[in-house]
Amino acid sequence: MSDPHLGSGSSANPNLVLTLVYFLTIAAILIGTAVYFIVMARITDPEVRLMELITTQREVQHLIDNLSSQFSNFWRLPLRWRSMKPYYTHQTLSWIFILALVASVVVLIVALALDLAQVARISTLTYVVSLNALFMVRQHLYYIRRTYLTYDAEHYLVLDTTKFYYFDWSVFNVVQLGILVIEFLQLLSFPIRDLLDALYLSKNQQLNGNSDGSNTASFIIGIITMFANLSSKFYVIQFWFLVSVIGCIVLVMTVIHTYNVMRPHRPIAIYWVKYLLPLANLLYLPMLVMLIGSAACLSKIGTEDASDSSSGLLRCDSPSVVKPLYLALTVVAYTAGYVILTAFVTSFDRIPIKGEIHYKSQGVAFLKNMSMLLSIDFLLVANSYRHIRSILSLVIVLSMVCFNINTQPCFVEQINYWRTYGFCCILWVALIVTMLTNEDSTLSDTGTGGIVSALAVERNALAMVNTYLVNAE
Repeated sequence: MSDPHLGSGSSANPNLVLTLVYFLTIAAILIGTAVYFIVMARITDPEVRLMELITTQREVQHLIDNLSSQFSNFWRLPLRWRSMKPYYTHQTLSWIFILALVASVVVLIVALALDLAQVARISTLTYVVSLNALFMVRQHLYYIRRTYLTYDAEHYLVLDTTKFYYFDWSVFNVVQLGILVIEFLQLLSFPIRDLLDALYLSKNQQLNGNSDGSNTASFIIGIITMFANLSSKFYVIQFWFLVSVIGCIVLVMTVIHTYNVMRPHRPIAIYWVKYLLPLANLLYLPMLVMLIGSAACLSKIGTEDASDSSSGLLRCDSPSVVKPLYLALTVVAYTAGYVILTAFVTSFDRIPIKGEIHYKSQGVAFLKNMSMLLSIDFLLVANSYRHIRSILSLVIVLSMVCFNINTQPCFVEQINYWRTYGFCCILWVALIVTMLTNEDSTLSDTGTGGIVSALAVERNALAMVNTYLVNAE
């Protein structure tokens, strides 16, 4: 029996190809990273290598201290009103989101037990949004109090005043540029995928045909962005792979922390943690978005959106998938993965050398969290609220543009400029999606040529932004 999600004229299984590309890319990144550092260790002078290890160990220890401070700040919630002083707003919002988390978990358990599909869907969305909002509030409070938590005010004063105008073409910077391009394509893929799904869904309803064009576009987007669009039989493989990876991360962190606490005189060396940061930044969105896609797909089973082409990045309607089990594991895996990965990529606050592409942790925290909110908006909000979803995406991307212009999160001015330009491109596409999905008749009468025409009309907005940024320089 052929997979109904495949194109009729396809000679190869695109889902299998995408699955192989997904896992081979991850394997290639891991092997390439290991080979690079092994080769560099062999060709570097031993004395230079020793100094680099000492510096790296100091930087990683600072990272671990920041990570510990973040977790400590996350869990330290005062109950009394007087104890909340002077951060009444942060503490009150934190308790509101915690209550929303608890309530959504209770409702989700009841909904899964009674097989209430629509209730399970709403509670899943509430839980994920509340978790992200809670972590954002706690992180913002952490950055406000950071000087008092780390006792290193001079270090952060230097970070706030450091600025470079140009970058050099070192291997590290090339990797950083590659990650920037991939992140841009990943964020851009959300409004594009939403537009293509809505366009082809409308045309298929008229023609009663298949959605080969939508599947082909989703396949290409999946290859470029590492967001796999998998069929039912490959969903199980990817799901257990992601759950296993997150479980291993939690296990390794627990073992190292426990061992170092029990034997502080002979701790496990953790200098290698620094080299995992580029990998964590690259795989941050693919891993978490796949879990969001899993939650979106599972929560839509039994609802009217389950049969739509835009039901999510994954298709989980296999008979072997037990919805209550898989949805519960997805929520647990997302909670652990989101908290650990977000805290990890936002804890590296070393002072960069001149010409190095590096970011302030506050900027990384805000943009990563807003990227997750963008994925939640496009994947978990129901298709019947497509207009609200589009408007929310505009608000999210616009906040990213304003934040990048106002705070300049990268130490290199050129990167801030091009990153703002990239966010404006995403905002531009999101605006077009909002206009084209405003009425069903618009989608019915719009083809690829119409989309291109709309893009040409809207390019003046980017020209205006470009002029503003040049003048700001």
